[in-house]
Amino acid sequence: MATLPDWRIHVPGHPDEAELFLRRAAADDEPVYIRLAQRSNATRVATADGSLVTLRRGPEGAPTIVAVGPMLDATLAAVADLDATVLYTATVRPFDGDVLQRAVTGSDVVLIEPYLEGTSAAEITRALAHRPVRLLSIGVPRAEHRRYGAADDHDRAHGLDAAGLRARIAGWLAA
Repeated sequence: MATLPDWRIHVPGHPDEAELFLRRAAADDEPVYIRLAQRSNATRVATADGSLVTLRRGPEGAPTIVAVGPMLDATLAAVADLDATVLYTATVRPFDGDVLQRAVTGSDVVLIEPYLEGTSAAEITRALAHRPVRLLSIGVPRAEHRRYGAADDHDRAHGLDAAGLRARIAGWLAA
């Protein structure tokens, strides 16, 4: 059986990141998927090599929060007063497990994605397989919603706005 090629998957959180990944994809023949969204973060953060970027370092043993693409601004607002390490990525495949391993100093890891919740959980689990961790995956729930509205309405309905993220993270950390 033939194997599928390893795709690079980018989820840019800012228009400048999208341009960066589009230019990189046009320059080679590797298979690439770039997931674009209307929503964007206030500033560009992603690196051309797709590595995880440490935006904030919490104290030893603090939870580690991984924000993907356009979820960064809501994530930062949600955890503004928490002692937590905050990482950002706009490249989910290949996933930068090396930076994650060095950044995680506690047992609690939260993954916040702009698509189906748990999509990248296997990547986090694989990177941290050598240690015990608790993983909370936050994203679009598997339940079907039949309400229409703007992107902000959907984020509120799915708990992906800053208030919804804060409630899920705080409740999980307290458990």
